[in-house]
Amino acid sequence: MIIDTEEFSKFANSLADDASKTSMHYFRNKIEIEIKDDESPVTLADKETEQVLRERIRKEYPDHGILGEEYENEKIDSEFLWVLDPIDGTRSYIAGHKDFGNLIALLHNKKPVLGIINCPAHGERWIGVKNQKTKCNGKDVQTSAIKQIKDAYLFTSGLYFDEPQIRKGLELLKEKSRYYRLGGDCYMYGMLASGLIDIVLEDTLKVHDYMALVNVIEGAGGVITDKFGQDISLDSDGSLVASSTSSLHDEIIKLIN
Repeated sequence: MIIDTEEFSKFANSLADDASKTSMHYFRNKIEIEIKDDESPVTLADKETEQVLRERIRKEYPDHGILGEEYENEKIDSEFLWVLDPIDGTRSYIAGHKDFGNLIALLHNKKPVLGIINCPAHGERWIGVKNQKTKCNGKDVQTSAIKQIKDAYLFTSGLYFDEPQIRKGLELLKEKSRYYRLGGDCYMYGMLASGLIDIVLEDTLKVHDYMALVNVIEGAGGVITDKFGQDISLDSDGSLVASSTSSLHDEIIKLIN
């Protein structure tokens, strides 16, 4: 089957426009915060943004499935599946930090074919389409040419690492990399795609956290896998390693394992 990626890209971009409007409407304004069962925060902005996106998908593509963070899954065995994180980095959002974003992915037969990292507070949007060059605000982007950890700039959200293997791997990477910074939410993956940083290491992610990242990173020339070097899928374990080059990625996977 030939997929009309141009049609889907146009629609996904319009979804990102709507996500920008809704999330920025509440940004840095006083907003009620709820605590979910997993102790993570959720706001009216998270819920309302996802509602807007779901309504538009249902209207435009009634046969498509939807998997989102805040509401029940819909038709997830459909040929086409949209994966939504209405606000990635809710803690940053609540604190008024600009690194939060809206994540939108489209899967065909459970394989990612399109991903958007939309960071409205920064005014930057990355869109990756399978077998196409990743763009940020309409311009092609490329990951850096860094091939060794000793020359690399590492970003991570390592405060949440519970699994011993990935925590030890992070400590080794911190020692061996050139620079290290903590935090950044989905914005750090956009920075990696644009060649500004070289490694992102995370763990305990959920499907809505990572699915939109795959096509963005790969379309910019980077590599993104789990901690074992396996392709990212709906069934991934929640660990994530993203690197600017395959040589760098191979070195990281060997170090972690």
